[in-house]
Amino acid sequence: MELTMPVLDGLAATRAIRQICPAAQIQMTLHQRAGLRKIIYEHSGGETMSIAVVGCSGGMKGVFIQGVLNALETGGLYADAYAGASASALPAAGAVAKLCNFVGIDYWRKVQALLKQPGNDLSHVMRILSREWASPDEPFIRELFQPERARLIIPVNYVKDPKAATQTQSKGSRRLGRKLLLDIARKTRAWVDVNLELHLYDTHGETHRITPDNLMDAAYASLRMLHWTVPAWIDGKPYVDASYTCACPVPEMVALGYSPVIAIWTEAGPLYRDIFGDQIVPDVMDGVPIHVIRPDMDLTEIGVDFTQCSDEGLGAAFRHGEEKGREFLAG
Repeated sequence: MELTMPVLDGLAATRAIRQICPAAQIQMTLHQRAGLRKIIYEHSGGETMSIAVVGCSGGMKGVFIQGVLNALETGGLYADAYAGASASALPAAGAVAKLCNFVGIDYWRKVQALLKQPGNDLSHVMRILSREWASPDEPFIRELFQPERARLIIPVNYVKDPKAATQTQSKGSRRLGRKLLLDIARKTRAWVDVNLELHLYDTHGETHRITPDNLMDAAYASLRMLHWTVPAWIDGKPYVDASYTCACPVPEMVALGYSPVIAIWTEAGPLYRDIFGDQIVPDVMDGVPIHVIRPDMDLTEIGVDFTQCSDEGLGAAFRHGEEKGREFLAG
């Protein structure tokens, strides 16, 4: 069996190809289509597989994910689909719009600067920034919805119980959110299992379609933790942070038929399915290789935590993300 794949703008083939079919004879050819947008595996049966890049949750640690996405874009790797959970929602949208290097570290510096202003918490800051991205003066909406753009998926949690919806979207959310943080520490999922339902907002979707009108609502909802003060609504329905059930939408991308899946994780340890941290995402899922790009250290060691970071840490985490992205491309 012969496997044909494109060269990544002169870069060596990634580890992904070698692990998928290590026994195959690999012949390298160049495929360019409006820049390299996908990796094609041509089996004897003519089967085509498409690559997905998944950004995971992590709060301010998401600056590492931004660095990786910048490196992948600079290196010419454009996926067929991007999914971004929680803090990765807006960076994933930037990747679909091919604006990673336009966004860069400046977006994260703006988050940090707004957090330093009196009276601001992350809910205020992220609502401000998501609305700025939707401005007609910014290129994101225009570029993201261009024909032939990659697919964008943003996971969010719908609050399906009416009583819980009232709690989550009111002042009572802070108390409920703190209680849920204790449940997370105890690995107790009862409230989440009863009250939340994962929805995938999708530029190719029917039921929950991403549009220019709701994109930024979906991006904000995906990262709105329960203890944040500003509620999240999409098309008039109550939502909360994706990470309660989906910190990394790897299984969802596998179920949609993408292979391989590249997951960008903000922790040096195992990749976990959700915020509870008791379900590890395997290296292979339903026959699909899962390739994880992760930092070499706990990012808190260099000054970046979930809700705060130092100026030096922000830059260091971003540069480390770029380094790990280039390392992945080099194979």
